[in-house]
Amino acid sequence: MTKKSKAVFIVLTLLILAGAAVFLLCTNQENFTGSRVKNPDAYLLDIEKMNGTDLHTLELHEGDVLQIEFETEKGELYMEIKAPDGTAVYRGNGKETTEFTVNIRESGVYTVVVEARHAKGTIHVRLEEETT
Repeated sequence: MTKKSKAVFIVLTLLILAGAAVFLLCTNQENFTGSRVKNPDAYLLDIEKMNGTDLHTLELHEGDVLQIEFETEKGELYMEIKAPDGTAVYRGNGKETTEFTVNIRESGVYTVVVEARHAKGTIHVRLEEETT
């Protein structure tokens, strides 16, 4: 191999590596396509495509009940609901149980954290209305 052909080979290899790096960065960029509602009593995500992390806080009271609908249709979708002290009251991926409730044992600000990777699905977290 001549010096000129070695140089061409090295340049082509570097261009291919740079192209691959740009492709990986573009495909893993944080993005969200769909509908997102963040209210004091609800966090509603209807996800067409999501990469990255999103969160919402809810001020809850002891005895409250969260009604949750969580379904992963495509990709990876993970949700965690954290109590005021940082402990998890729920962790899951939306693949097993898709409708359930979470009972709130202490008053305070709860954080819902959603992590997605090439995901499509639904996450609805609502404060259950009191029945009188």
